[in-house]
Amino acid sequence: MDRKTSAFWAAVTILIVIAALVLCFIGQYKGILFSRPSGNPQNAVTGFFNALKAGNYDEACSYLENYSSLGLDRTPESEEGRIMLSALKENYDYSLSGNPVLLGTKASQKVLLRYLDLQALDEAALAMMDLDYSSALRQILSNPDSCCTSDFYDITVSYTDGKWLMVLDSDLLTALQGGRA
Repeated sequence: MDRKTSAFWAAVTILIVIAALVLCFIGQYKGILFSRPSGNPQNAVTGFFNALKAGNYDEACSYLENYSSLGLDRTPESEEGRIMLSALKENYDYSLSGNPVLLGTKASQKVLLRYLDLQALDEAALAMMDLDYSSALRQILSNPDSCCTSDFYDITVSYTDGKWLMVLDSDLLTALQGGRA
């Protein structure tokens, strides 16, 4: 090989090594540059809501990114608080609206969530002047539909550490807590 050819290949080798080092450096700080997520992001959404409806809050949190508790495992001190929390937990319902929209390692899933609106329940119980508060709560909760709210939520699902996890936003968390933050 002549000197010009050797210099050319040496320069190409140096450029390849520099490019590889730059990609390693960027990858270290930005994460995976190219990946193909496996699985269905819808499974994280249905897994979360099914576990929530079943009262398995640890399992529900396993489908969430950066949440270890929803605050639903704390027992209120008052009898009325315990009645309301129990009713809240029993009245979740959901349905998926369409298929998830995928964009790389993120997805969006529209969900119709039905939940017990604790503010509406409180107001309805206070309006029943002829009964004490606990009795009014029990009477309303024998058929709680009038105090339930249904809203659509766009749920973000992120592919993290090899699995799809829901990203819980403040609006959805508030709804899960009965409309009270």
